[in-house]
Amino acid sequence: MPKSILRFFALSIVCAAGAFGQGTFGQIAFGGGWQTTFTLLNLDPLNVASVTLSFYSDAGSPLSAPVQGVGTLSTYTFTIPARGAQSVVLSGSESVTSQGWANMTTAGGVVVRGQGSFRLHVLGRQDSEAVVPLSTSGSTQCIIPFPTAPVLVIPFDNTSGQYITSMAVANTTNTAQTASIEFDDQFNTPLVTDTLNLGALQHMAFSTIDKYPALAGKKGILRISQATNPALPNTTNLTVLGLLFNFTGPFTTILPVAQ
Repeated sequence: MPKSILRFFALSIVCAAGAFGQGTFGQIAFGGGWQTTFTLLNLDPLNVASVTLSFYSDAGSPLSAPVQGVGTLSTYTFTIPARGAQSVVLSGSESVTSQGWANMTTAGGVVVRGQGSFRLHVLGRQDSEAVVPLSTSGSTQCIIPFPTAPVLVIPFDNTSGQYITSMAVANTTNTAQTASIEFDDQFNTPLVTDTLNLGALQHMAFSTIDKYPALAGKKGILRISQATNPALPNTTNLTVLGLLFNFTGPFTTILPVAQ
């Protein structure tokens, strides 16, 4: 798997949905062989759902995305029939990959749930795809947020010639946040420690061996703990997700657990 792809694609899922709307997709990608598909379900038995997807860049500014069959826009509003479903595809022909995240809101409190899938097409290989659920306020799906879980634990595997682990951390607030990270081997021996500083709404995605060369050929456990922020005592601040790449091409998500 080319390093450029590994640097690009590590998924983050924003779970602080209350800050942005009914739900969030912490990663979107299009162009350069990447495609994002949102599959959304209207759970209301009587009411049509009016849904708005807003797309944002890594910096938090509006991101113009190619909505298949509609055009390029940073905000897309559509309807889903009662108990119906709707797919929205971001698929660009550009050679350069663009990434960001998406916020979903609905009018009138109609409940919509769903998932996002991320597909990579590389000439001469089978397509690879990973699926993550829509993250919603109070949801325990996919990500266990801070401060409910003061330490998140993620397995990582950088076995030489077989796997590379990528990861991402997203700050879902308008205030700068700090997180301490520690990589330990399978015997709990520390390998790497570091501090991540994230600005408002900032999203970091990286290959672990690119950022920390000492992790090459190693496998074990990553622990992430968030520094206390007295100004935000009851706010979900950071969310984390990993992605495991196989050198033959396929990838899969790695979900954190609470310690």
